[in-house]
Amino acid sequence: MTSVNLKLLQTFLLAAEFGSFRKAADESNRSPSAVSMQIRDLEEQIGISLFIRTPQRVNLTSEGQALFEEIGRAMADVQASLDKLTELAARRKGKIQIACAPTLAASRLGDILATFKLRYPRSIVEVQETPPQAALAMLQQQEVEFYIGPEVPNLNEFQFESIIDDPLVACVPEELYSGEKKIKLETLARFPLIMLNRKTAVRGLVDRLIQEEGIELKAQYEVENAQTALALACSGLGISIVPGIALGVNVDKRVRVVPLDNPNARRAVGIITTRGYVQQRYAEQLIALIRTNLRGES
Repeated sequence: MTSVNLKLLQTFLLAAEFGSFRKAADESNRSPSAVSMQIRDLEEQIGISLFIRTPQRVNLTSEGQALFEEIGRAMADVQASLDKLTELAARRKGKIQIACAPTLAASRLGDILATFKLRYPRSIVEVQETPPQAALAMLQQQEVEFYIGPEVPNLNEFQFESIIDDPLVACVPEELYSGEKKIKLETLARFPLIMLNRKTAVRGLVDRLIQEEGIELKAQYEVENAQTALALACSGLGISIVPGIALGVNVDKRVRVVPLDNPNARRAVGIITTRGYVQQRYAEQLIALIRTNLRGES
């Protein structure tokens, strides 16, 4: 069956739907004899009689009916796929749908999108703020063009382009600061801590680091957003551990930003895309702007 000409199957479908070689011929702009010959060729190729021929009409044999139903289901699947692609193409026309890590969305994305809008006023950018694992599912379903955020391990069907190296930092309230240029994780254990919760990639990194060092850190406050952690630190409630990229350009003067004294307290931040996915023109331009902006401010 793999070598059967698809045109023969199309002719078979028409003849089966109309119950007539003549009507199938009219529908396909062929002669009835040409249709009859194609049906005969198909029957010879698969070795089964598909129609019972009478002077008035043609009727499917049981084998022909089974083939008709199978091909009908296959054609419906093909049509559904084509409809999905058509819908995707229409959705992508002049519109970019992206996903972004919450930390980046709060600190850098606004300026990037504002610049992009000035350059391409007719473009429309839709943003989904989401953690990495949820973004991968969206990429897989082609709901977004790309994801801006931290690197994710074991990216089999995706590819990651690293743009910047993002260190973890401690935001220390003025009243708790004693002049450190760097601060060890074990030192932080002596202070009230504000940490991102275990839903976040940053917390996963912190937990790996303290496990490697054999220490324990207890959070007095656990939050989901780096901006909330910063706000609590600015209020003097404790030291927050956040990614450097969350700080933005202007850091609140009520806190001192101190790098963590651990060479592995950093992560790569960049763009995740689906392997083989062809970006539309606007998406390519936005990616180029993201590269320039993040590298320029890192």
